[in-house]
Amino acid sequence: MKRKFVFASLMLGFLLGTALSWAADSREGKVRRAGFDLHYRVYGQGKPLLVLSGGPGFDCDYMEPVARELSSSNLTILVELRGTGRSRPPQVNRQTVNLKLYLADLEALRESLKVNRWTILGHSAGANLAMHYAIAFPARASALVLADSGPARQSAMGAISDNIFLRFTPEQSAAARRAPSFQTMLPGYFYDQEKAQMMIAAFRAESYHDDVGQLLAADEMAPGMDLRPALQHLSQPALVIAGRQDPDDPGMQYEIHLALRESRLVLLDRCGHFAWLEQPEGFYSAIREFLSENDKRTKALSEKF
Repeated sequence: MKRKFVFASLMLGFLLGTALSWAADSREGKVRRAGFDLHYRVYGQGKPLLVLSGGPGFDCDYMEPVARELSSSNLTILVELRGTGRSRPPQVNRQTVNLKLYLADLEALRESLKVNRWTILGHSAGANLAMHYAIAFPARASALVLADSGPARQSAMGAISDNIFLRFTPEQSAAARRAPSFQTMLPGYFYDQEKAQMMIAAFRAESYHDDVGQLLAADEMAPGMDLRPALQHLSQPALVIAGRQDPDDPGMQYEIHLALRESRLVLLDRCGHFAWLEQPEGFYSAIREFLSENDKRTKALSEKF
């Protein structure tokens, strides 16, 4: 029943194109930025857990079920990233949407919430953003949860498209080559094609901001980009979790796992790019176990010193 609820929640978010109707147990806020307000939502209580959506360029609504689910033991913070949701600058261009400004937004949000350090959970391109943030502000990231992450090096990007097309039927391949879009490419991101079709049917075009996605991807995946050398200097514990059938394949996840000094790799069977939809029990169980162990580790270190 919980699995059906989680997936139905995601579908409702896409259908409405706005925050799900859970205002009774969530709080909203905003942080003033140059020319616009950065909006965010907060759930639960406990140690802070920042949730970053992917794309890049997707509204954060599809991650709201994840933020809610993990709010039973954490203060989860879901941010409407620059250029998405209600956090739209008056103009979207290279000067208003770039990786440097995204990282500055997250720091402004952290300071506004008076958070010293937080765990960061990112999905897909949001996981890449989480890694960039931890590299830029290592003292502010206490741990990382990298869910179905994009690759740590730009040279691996072509393999994602190849993996997707290998999974298509001839009809799906023809449709994707004729008119590449979220709807035509999405079947390649799922193991369970029934769930892929449900997501396609519920998707609203306004939930994705292609202008933002193109601009941020140009930074996150700039030619020659390779995060692995910088990741080797991070000491934070990390959970790298993904589906075995994710087109951002296990080889990409393994590279991230090897680069990080203290990480755990969890691969979920019969699971694609949206792990909490296809294998929710394994997904949430692994994250809760990781967060609990990290809390115990942090407590033990504080008592020691």
